[in-house]
Amino acid sequence: MTAFNFRPLVAGLTLALAAAGSTGMAVAATSDASTTGAASSSATSPRGDHAGKPGKHQEGRHGRMMMRDGIMIPGLGPLSKAQVESLKLTSAQQAKVDTARTASRTLHEKMRDAGKSRHDLLASQLKANKLDPRALSDESGKGREQFTAERGQVRDQWLAVWDSLTDAQKGQVTEIVKVRQARHDEMKQKRMQRGDVAPPPPTGA
Repeated sequence: MTAFNFRPLVAGLTLALAAAGSTGMAVAATSDASTTGAASSSATSPRGDHAGKPGKHQEGRHGRMMMRDGIMIPGLGPLSKAQVESLKLTSAQQAKVDTARTASRTLHEKMRDAGKSRHDLLASQLKANKLDPRALSDESGKGREQFTAERGQVRDQWLAVWDSLTDAQKGQVTEIVKVRQARHDEMKQKRMQRGDVAPPPPTGA
């Protein structure tokens, strides 16, 4: 039970960085194998929602790729290492990427430590056979409040990377997102046909 409560806080970092819009995260949640074969292993769903089946191991891989090799564009999701290399970033652009990566890594470490604090609190309560849900809830709430501002700062730094791109580079990203969205829609349609996903209710009914 303790592991279940601890992991979501850490694994949620990547999703928080893309808080600009849920539509963008849906785009990021598909494989970009159609865009580049080299990126197929690192562009899986940040929620592990591959072929309709969750996989928490993909969350960790996604987050590590983001902070080490790829970039995150809030509202659009991640770009893999190969996709970033195809943009041929200038030294000034790369400096912005490095700054955003460092901020992301620092926030990740702080959130991990906060998650460990709650984990330890729960463990101590279980050891004493005296659960205190109010204290656990307060501890979780404290973590969310503590990192709200920092999440916004990290988001702004990744948006600064986007703003630094030339029109041509933004055009490249647009094509990557188009391919991802098409792939996402295709996979969603296949799942619906298999009955894995319920179709949306008819409008005007």
